[in-house]
Amino acid sequence: MSHEVRIKLTDEQKAKIKESTGKDMPEIRVGSLGGNPAVSTPDASSSVKPARAMRAARAAKAFRATRAAKAFRATRAAKAFKATKAAKAFKATKAAKAFKATKAAKAFKATKAAKAFKATRAARAMRAARAARSV
Repeated sequence: MSHEVRIKLTDEQKAKIKESTGKDMPEIRVGSLGGNPAVSTPDASSSVKPARAMRAARAAKAFRATRAAKAFRATRAAKAFKATKAAKAFKATKAAKAFKATKAAKAFKATKAAKAFKATRAARAMRAARAARSV
């Protein structure tokens, strides 16, 4: 069976408590005596509420900070993805240009070779015609 004892404080005790804690306590309640005394003040429940509110505010702040960090990382990842995509597009464009240049060079060489072949054939034909005239 639990007994509760209320101890009235003197003016001097009230002043000391007010000076050190900033709270005005007219009495102290003792809920259990023995190995583990539970001592509380009349307005103990009111001091728990601000602590809970402060913990809740701190948790909310941490949650908002975490959410902001996640959003920042997501933005950074999206930018990196866009940069990678742009780099790939640039490399693809560069490769396509190189391929076109190679193809053009081959076509040019083929044209040059064809012209040289035609020139050689024409020169042989002219020599054959001269030789036929001189006989």
